[in-house]
Amino acid sequence: MKKSSLIVLTLVWLTLMCACSGQKGVKGASTEADSVGVAVKHFEFVDSADYAYLTINMELPEASDEATEKMQAYLLQLAGNRLSYVASYEDRRAYPLYHGDSNDVAAQLTYYFKETMLLLDTLSSNDVSERKRYLEEDTTLTAEQKANVLSELPHWSYEYKLQKTADTLNYVVFLSQDYVFTGGAHGGMGGDGYITFDKTDGHVVSQFVDTTRVADVQPLLIEGLKQYYTEASEQQMTTEELFERLQLPFDGPKHQIPLPMWQPCPTSEGLLFCYGQYEIACYADGMPSFVVPYNKIKPFLTKDALNLLRDYLK
Repeated sequence: MKKSSLIVLTLVWLTLMCACSGQKGVKGASTEADSVGVAVKHFEFVDSADYAYLTINMELPEASDEATEKMQAYLLQLAGNRLSYVASYEDRRAYPLYHGDSNDVAAQLTYYFKETMLLLDTLSSNDVSERKRYLEEDTTLTAEQKANVLSELPHWSYEYKLQKTADTLNYVVFLSQDYVFTGGAHGGMGGDGYITFDKTDGHVVSQFVDTTRVADVQPLLIEGLKQYYTEASEQQMTTEELFERLQLPFDGPKHQIPLPMWQPCPTSEGLLFCYGQYEIACYADGMPSFVVPYNKIKPFLTKDALNLLRDYLK
């Protein structure tokens, strides 16, 4: 491996009031906001092999009290699970989780970085070897054509990002997102999405919308998705056209839009809903997202979410 580097930068009292991906936000810089912000450390790892590239860019809370200790431990576990399953198509962990000193954050991340780079190196090299073997056996191509194909063999790429996107008096949000390309037609975005912590005790708000109210929340999902497609095409979309466009799961109720796999993200304007690639639409439609104002989503929130967002729901 080559070009390996580790950069650790301390970012003290960084506050982002509402910088959720792709959404309008207000960055707070007041003294009051600074006094309640969650301090984070920035870790960046970059490396490459003959046929693979790896980038890990992470922000983790400083473990200064019980709440931030819980946040840090949760996010480290999250990152470990995400990285150790890279390019796993059989839901099988590619390498063991870190079992060393749990207080040594840099050691944990270095372990995952090295193991992930080794995994990508091995898998990409095997992929290239197989492509070369098929190419050698191909009798339909000339030697010049084969040489051209060899010169353009795809390089695998994996990028993992974990960053703080919002920090308010009541909660702090981290976005877990990754991009993987394994030599196919295109890469794909994934990750665990927005992770919202209650700052009173550091617990994760695991569910914002009551899952028993999916049928009742349909008008809000339909309205939000119509807005997403209307803004993208600059043409009004009817409900009928929306359902013709969507690719909904076959095992669900007809014409019922599921809640996104990613938990919604609280913002200053409302609750941000974001669907993953292929989750309800084709790849070309990207990651459909929209914000539902709090006064509209309030009747469908869980008790935990209602408590967290109490200052926005008055």
